[in-house]
Amino acid sequence: MNSSFRLMQIRGIPVEIHISWLLIFFLFSLSLAQGYFPLVIEGLNNQVYWAAGIVTTLLIFVSVLTHEFGHSLVAIKEGIPIKKITLFIFGGVAQMEAEPGSPKSEFKITAAGPLTSLLIALLTGALYYLALPPGEIISEAVFVVARVNLVMAIFNIIPAFPLDGGRLFRSTIWFFGRNILRATRIAVTLGSILSFAAMAVGFIIIFIYGDLWGIWLIFIGWMIYQAGQSSYSQLVFKQTFSGMKVSEVMSTNLQTISPDATLEELADNFLHYKYGAFPVVYGSTTHGLVTLQNMKEVPRDKWAHTTVAHILTPLKETMVIRPNSDAAEVMMKMATQNTGRALVMEENGELVGLLSRTDMMRFIQMHMVLGEE
Repeated sequence: MNSSFRLMQIRGIPVEIHISWLLIFFLFSLSLAQGYFPLVIEGLNNQVYWAAGIVTTLLIFVSVLTHEFGHSLVAIKEGIPIKKITLFIFGGVAQMEAEPGSPKSEFKITAAGPLTSLLIALLTGALYYLALPPGEIISEAVFVVARVNLVMAIFNIIPAFPLDGGRLFRSTIWFFGRNILRATRIAVTLGSILSFAAMAVGFIIIFIYGDLWGIWLIFIGWMIYQAGQSSYSQLVFKQTFSGMKVSEVMSTNLQTISPDATLEELADNFLHYKYGAFPVVYGSTTHGLVTLQNMKEVPRDKWAHTTVAHILTPLKETMVIRPNSDAAEVMMKMATQNTGRALVMEENGELVGLLSRTDMMRFIQMHMVLGEE
């Protein structure tokens, strides 16, 4: 099930809303309508408070979207297309189709977001102090937008990767060190330290001061930590397999099994070769793939009378790739579809190899041990 839905398209960039954003929209509107506005402006109708809360939240939504478009427009100027912008519970993300090719490019793209938020904060702040009458609910709404954008600008320059501040820090390390992988590792390490510090403060707030708002600090810290680790893993993966073909990574020492073999024979093969799966081949025809999981579904007392043909995953339901396919793209596809293995076949149907996530992880480990170059 898709957790996001398309809202609009601006300058060719699709804008999506994650379902988690609906929760924060409701909570923010509620806190403004029933908390903030009645405190600063007394005596108004409840419908007015709710209208002000919803409109202010929408203006904040526009501010977050503008922040992401700040990133996007500079990225496009730097020659990097934007796949989409997604708004979620903690803000938004502009999904670039490629990583910046240089530290200067990344610095410019990243800095555009916080600078956009700061500009909005200055404009709305000036509007509040210089143009709007004090004590009016419209004035207070503008003041809320100004403060939220200022907080957004400050929060985003915290050097916790993958926040904007963490990316600015990485681009600086990258510029002087000339190695994006090492720069990312340093930025992620700093981000992890700050994330755990935020979680520690959250626990202190909860258990010492009894304030449940500490849960938000714990949650935000954990999310930043997870995002940083995920970003580093993806970069390692892309750096490792950049420009590589499946034929350079796949296993070619194939052990196959006939579809007429019994499950007892299959069990002997699993124990002997220590593999987790076998291509099922008869003559020159590949029928599919059989795994330990397939075998577990059959009671042991039926193994002697059940053939591999009855339990295999047929070829039409098995991921089949070409040896000249891009290794990084294939691995991303395997991760998306939660597939552990793929058969590597030529256009004429000849089976030439097997690619598994284990092969890829082993290759990444060798790459990291033997050298980043």
